[in-house]
Amino acid sequence: MILTPCITIGAYVGVFTGRGPYGGLAENPLAVSGLAQAYPLMGLVAVAMWTGAQDPAPRRFSLLAIAAHCVPLSALAMLWGPIMASPISPAIPLSFLIHGGGIAAELLSLRAGYGQRCSGAIG
Repeated sequence: MILTPCITIGAYVGVFTGRGPYGGLAENPLAVSGLAQAYPLMGLVAVAMWTGAQDPAPRRFSLLAIAAHCVPLSALAMLWGPIMASPISPAIPLSFLIHGGGIAAELLSLRAGYGQRCSGAIG
């Protein structure tokens, strides 16, 4: 929930100053419109995850987070050539780190059993 406003601001800094990982947006300011939508939407997924952690079936919220992180990774795969040829290509490792890390964390959570609730049991 903290990361999404930070990277949204970073995208705006990049488009207006040409600096930082999103500095390439200064050459293509229309690209920020997609990021300005996508990042807050991922923030809403984070809020859903946080509120859903107390749900009787929190496992489904982990699956929601995995699916949400797969969307931008699939877009990167489908548009790899144009993205890597664009000025935004320096930000791609950050995207893999964020989305790949999110998927890994959720998979570990599911594997460790944190996504399961047992009536009356702790752990």
